[in-house]
Amino acid sequence: MTSNILETPRKIKKLLVGTRGSLLAVTQTHLVMKMLQDANPGLEYEVRTIKTSGDEGIDILGAFVKEVELELKRGHIDLAIHSLKDMPTQLPSGVCIGAMPVRGEHRDCLVSRNKLKLNELPAGAKVGTSSLRRAYQLKLLRPDLEILPIHGNIITRMKKAEDGIVDAVVLAAAGLERVDMVHKITQVFTEEEMLPAVSQGILAVEVRDDDMETLAIVQKITDVRAEQAAAAERAFLSALGGGCRMPIGGYARMINNELVLDGIMFNEDGTIFETERLGSALNQGTELGTNLGNILLGRFGQKNN
Repeated sequence: MTSNILETPRKIKKLLVGTRGSLLAVTQTHLVMKMLQDANPGLEYEVRTIKTSGDEGIDILGAFVKEVELELKRGHIDLAIHSLKDMPTQLPSGVCIGAMPVRGEHRDCLVSRNKLKLNELPAGAKVGTSSLRRAYQLKLLRPDLEILPIHGNIITRMKKAEDGIVDAVVLAAAGLERVDMVHKITQVFTEEEMLPAVSQGILAVEVRDDDMETLAIVQKITDVRAEQAAAAERAFLSALGGGCRMPIGGYARMINNELVLDGIMFNEDGTIFETERLGSALNQGTELGTNLGNILLGRFGQKNN
């Protein structure tokens, strides 16, 4: 994220915006572009959908952003809108995060077939999730549950509960909020019950780092609190050497003029975990995340000796 304050160009060009073709991705793109139009009167844009490796079922870090970034670097689009949690902590050369708007709902939620909350599900109930982080935290709350891996977009996953393949699914509440499906939510988990994925609920506007005109346009909607939280959470993830699908959770927020970060880390099979809270000055998010990551790594090292 560049820290320069850039002047908005006198004549705003029409922006070509890249996104995945899923309902959530397209909806998020239009939400961000509406923010940009409000901040830059007269701005026009055109959305171009791009198929990614993640859409093809490839489950690797950055699978939902790689092809979009390539189109951005080639100059075929001017900017891209991503869920920040899908982005690797190290971006490829030539691109940068130009803005992060106000963070949406950061928590996870339960969607169940019979509107039963987690503690109301019958013994041995089947709960679907594609995330080890969610699966292991669910097991801490309800060791009796049968956790089943499920994949697909939010509609596909919710349908598995509706059709009785599973009794419930766990999803990011922000996604349902953005596609106007909050009524589907049975329960929103507190941070004490389930720490979210790093950067969950934060959207990122990615641009070429030499495109000063577009940078000037997008910087108008950046939110300092979202940036500070993202800096801490992504530094925490980076310190642990993890990707967005590792069993790691982290959430940073401002409490009494202090940046506070909670983190949790599981071993590969979920039998060992460590959690900790750390605070710092608001402008020291990167150091905060790195320090917390090193603390948890140190504890895991002691357990393995």
